[in-house]
Amino acid sequence: MTKSPTKVIFDAGPIIHLDELNCLDLLADYEEIVLPLVVEKEISEHRPSALQNQNLNINRFTKRADIGEELLTLCQIFSLDAGEIEALATMERNPQHIFLTDDAAARLVAEQMKFKVHGTIGVLI
Repeated sequence: MTKSPTKVIFDAGPIIHLDELNCLDLLADYEEIVLPLVVEKEISEHRPSALQNQNLNINRFTKRADIGEELLTLCQIFSLDAGEIEALATMERNPQHIFLTDDAAARLVAEQMKFKVHGTIGVLI
């Protein structure tokens, strides 16, 4: 099976929800799954089994990403949590990736920043 050349950056929601649906293997086609450390911690707290899937190529970002002024302002306006902010800051450094989130406010911020964004339903389809 050939992996998609697509690289994705995640917020915690889609991974947690796909694991709840027993559908994490749908992510195995992505070349790389980028998880900022804050997001990984959120997943570990709420659904630790989701991080044990051996079929996923997870790249854990341990260093906090710098965040631009425009993105920071949008994140504050929409009251995003630490995981969403860190994932969006990582997207800002990697705008060619796809951002996966189930949070409507995070999706609006991503769209405003012109990032490619999808939710769990987009992965399932």
